[in-house]
Amino acid sequence: MADNGAGGSDAQNNSGGNSDNTELFLAIAALVISVAAFVVSILQALQQYYSSARGYSSCSPRVIGKWAMFRHRRIRWYEFRFEVRFEVPVIFVARPNNEYGPMGHTTKSKIVFLDGSPGSYVDSCTQNRVEHDTERKKQNQDNRGVHTADNEAATWLGLLMAVQRMEDDSRKWQMRALERYSSGEVKERQWPPPFYGGHSLTVCIQRKKKSWDTIPDNITKPYATTTIAHLVEFTAMLGVYWKVFDRSDDRYLAQGNGFILSGSNVEGLGLTFSFQKKGPTWFEDNRVVPHYDVKELCFGLCPTTFRLPNEKQYADEPKGVGTLQLGSMDEIAESLVVLGCNVRAVNLFRKRDAEARHSHLFPITFELLGMVGIVFQVKGTVFRTLPNPSVFRWDPKSFDLLALLEEYGRALSEMGKPTGNAEIAEAGGAPQQEPIHSLLKKILQRFTEWKDLKNSETASEHAAPAVSELDGKTGHGDSENKSFAITRDIEQGTSLARQRWRPPKSDSHLNTTPPSAKVEDPIAPNAIYSPAIFEALHAAIESCDEYLNPKDGTAPDSLLRQVLRSHLQVVLDTINKKPDPDNDTARVGGDPDNTSSKESHAPTIQELDAASDHKHRLLMDMYFHSVRKDVVRRVCDRLQRPTSIVNSGSPTVRRSPTFAAEMARRPRKELEQGLSDLWCTLVFRMLCWLLLHHFHEKDVQVEKSDVYESRAPVYLI
Repeated sequence: MADNGAGGSDAQNNSGGNSDNTELFLAIAALVISVAAFVVSILQALQQYYSSARGYSSCSPRVIGKWAMFRHRRIRWYEFRFEVRFEVPVIFVARPNNEYGPMGHTTKSKIVFLDGSPGSYVDSCTQNRVEHDTERKKQNQDNRGVHTADNEAATWLGLLMAVQRMEDDSRKWQMRALERYSSGEVKERQWPPPFYGGHSLTVCIQRKKKSWDTIPDNITKPYATTTIAHLVEFTAMLGVYWKVFDRSDDRYLAQGNGFILSGSNVEGLGLTFSFQKKGPTWFEDNRVVPHYDVKELCFGLCPTTFRLPNEKQYADEPKGVGTLQLGSMDEIAESLVVLGCNVRAVNLFRKRDAEARHSHLFPITFELLGMVGIVFQVKGTVFRTLPNPSVFRWDPKSFDLLALLEEYGRALSEMGKPTGNAEIAEAGGAPQQEPIHSLLKKILQRFTEWKDLKNSETASEHAAPAVSELDGKTGHGDSENKSFAITRDIEQGTSLARQRWRPPKSDSHLNTTPPSAKVEDPIAPNAIYSPAIFEALHAAIESCDEYLNPKDGTAPDSLLRQVLRSHLQVVLDTINKKPDPDNDTARVGGDPDNTSSKESHAPTIQELDAASDHKHRLLMDMYFHSVRKDVVRRVCDRLQRPTSIVNSGSPTVRRSPTFAAEMARRPRKELEQGLSDLWCTLVFRMLCWLLLHHFHEKDVQVEKSDVYESRAPVYLI
């Protein structure tokens, strides 16, 4: 019995031990499962927590490139979530010495000037050419056979790179272009000037911190910020011109130089633009002149020589004589009204008459630009291209400005040079500092030297002709170069001062040489001039401005403005004049060298239209023998009219009785000569100004003057 009891006790102990082991195993299993569940719960919580960092992947290097270094998560404990913070550029246009930007002073938010330097590439977080080519090559290897566009990256990255390339490539190209000239032309003049010494217009950025919480739900990429005015300005600097600028329907499209910019209104954000590269681009002779006042040209405005120093311009305020408005037909008409033109001239632009004509060899708006527009070309640089402020197209293929300048010299030599007169100067401007004929001679001489250099480069395998230094001496020998023949005529003709001189018929350069052979090698519209040409053109324009607008303030500009508006009226009347069937002398295809007929008959616009080879000569003959005489006659009649109050070019400016009496006392011949001097100087300045600048043939102004200096924000995605 005792043994049986002992055996039962052992069985119970074994059963209890097995039960304890089972419970232990179950407890361990439960603990493991609980720990696993806890870990999973923690991971789920962390995943949920980290997933609250919305937009973090949208700020990756594939989307915003090097700007991804500024992205980070920020814990918002009171909301128990992550906030994604990042930085994007605020793009604007300013002077290189500017210290204040949209984000404040540069000490608060550093202003980075996109000047194409290595430091600028780093500061702007922009890929340089080597980095971009390396990345592109790697992408091509990873995606062989795939040629679709990469639309993952933000388009403003391409914009920043394009601006950097514009500055870098154009600077290198300018140095290569200047290498062809001697050290006397380049090094002694310290060409080109340093970036921060010569340029007055550059694209800048400041970094702006943003939170993805403020990004609308329908936007998937960080966007850069700018203003509508700055957008128009820096796209013009890239060679992009507008096709559509419709603010009422929010439709915008611009293209050029391999880029395309499209914009529309995005719900929840505002006006949004996309910048794309659609073809090859280059920044050489097409680089826009880096002058600060070029900003106004982008909006159809142009500062004139009448503008007072530090005069402010506002988009919503009426413009005076200090600003030309050329962005639409109505704005051109308004400019003519401000200049004091008559109703007939104004209505040619305002009434939209299909038969109204506004050009001869080129639109008259460019003539107005050349006569009173300020000089934009920066001394020491070779860039000439400007944004076209006019609604008319500039088409230099249909004419040659150098040929017009040569014909101007011929016509000037036939009538005698304009000379400054002390008495006339009191009413019309200070005496000319340098006679026009000597300035013209120097310009034509520089062009001849430049053409000789181009010819020597073309025939480099032969003995290259010697190119003179800038002391004015040339080695042309006995060759009868056309430009020098004309300058010889100018010297001979203008030596007779106020007398009318005509060359004898034995002069081969005026009578027997076919007009078509006058300019054997017309210059390219966007040709790269030599430093000597740039200096000669600048000197000529400065001399004209000193005569037309004396800085001492002793001469009112009313006389100049009367000559200017009378010239515009006469030219518009002339080109819109209907042909006279009863006038037998107005024959089409007449002999342009028949000087005897010029006394009784000036060329008509119909003859100019029908001409092919000698159209430049016909235009200058029409100007000197018809337009000039009508302008002088009209202004003389107006000045010597027996009245004490005469409009001086502006509805709010009245000519004083003392000034009117002084004009009335002058002999008419003396007054006519002074007015002729003013007219000849204006035309000469116009030709030099147009030679100094250039416009892209496809660039036509689309009306947008109302957004000038506008700070309405727009966004680049």
